[in-house]
Amino acid sequence: MSLFNDKSFVNDHFSRSRPGFLFLGSPKNYSIDIINPNSNDPTTQSSELPLSAMPYQDLHYRCTTIKACDELLLFNNRYLNGLSGLWNPWLSQFKLIKKDGAHFNCCRLGYEIIDRTNKVYKILGYFDPDPEEEYTRVAVYECASHVFKHIDLPENKWFMSEGVRDNVSLNGNLYWLSLDAETDEYFIRSFDFSVGTFKPFCLLPCQKDGDYRDELLLQVFKEDRFSLLKQNYLTRKIEIWVTNTIDEEEVVWTKMMNLPTTNFPRLFGQFYGKSYFIYDKTLFVCCCENSTSVPCIYIVREDLCKQIHIDSGIFQCCHCVYTPSLFPVP
Repeated sequence: MSLFNDKSFVNDHFSRSRPGFLFLGSPKNYSIDIINPNSNDPTTQSSELPLSAMPYQDLHYRCTTIKACDELLLFNNRYLNGLSGLWNPWLSQFKLIKKDGAHFNCCRLGYEIIDRTNKVYKILGYFDPDPEEEYTRVAVYECASHVFKHIDLPENKWFMSEGVRDNVSLNGNLYWLSLDAETDEYFIRSFDFSVGTFKPFCLLPCQKDGDYRDELLLQVFKEDRFSLLKQNYLTRKIEIWVTNTIDEEEVVWTKMMNLPTTNFPRLFGQFYGKSYFIYDKTLFVCCCENSTSVPCIYIVREDLCKQIHIDSGIFQCCHCVYTPSLFPVP
């Protein structure tokens, strides 16, 4: 246990860990690791999470979200009276977020960097609307002090409605896809936890091809960049774009891959959602297969499109990309 208190050991472990999928399902929950990702025949290894790693068992997964922020997870279940908490399943640590009875809906976990070794974790979210109020109230919840700090939105616009579920965390800040109503172009919007402000970040390198069912998915790439997955709904063609290291003054996108679509499902309207990451030049996607609601892992690159069933007995689930860590829940 003394090693877990050694920050250099914990940081080194995290830097060497590969991303995988955390999969919460009924009746089983898994950590899904990728085995030999660079080989001719990569595969997965599923490790069932012990019950002690689960905060609650009867979760109603359609109302549950799990989102990674670097080394920790934000768990949120709107069905269980808005139950939310910070979670590290590999250390079986879960700490409930104290809301003092407030109906606060957690959207995403981020942090403010105080110095090289300390972060202040914060959660962006919104309160259930009051019938007497004209606008939804947005706030930041500070995990250490249990204090809500309300955010004034420019022109009273409700920016988080478009990114409540599909957002990513990079360097402690939040990013999600947004549509410009005037130009009909998709771009990335961000929220900075240090100063508590929303702002546009950059345009996307590609747009939907005249079909609202085309899929655009944003993800973190190599810890300090973004990747964008685009799937054409009609052809199922997949493009992967990546950015340079993040520089707000100039964001440069490069097309990384065009991928085969044989036996790959349409990502639009996925019943259990979809999550993905890129390792080297291989795409790993968690979603459902074409004709059923059976959850699967797809491994796709230029010479490969492999499907792996997770568990045929699962009938409810949620999932996310997560890199196992030994960081304790603060």
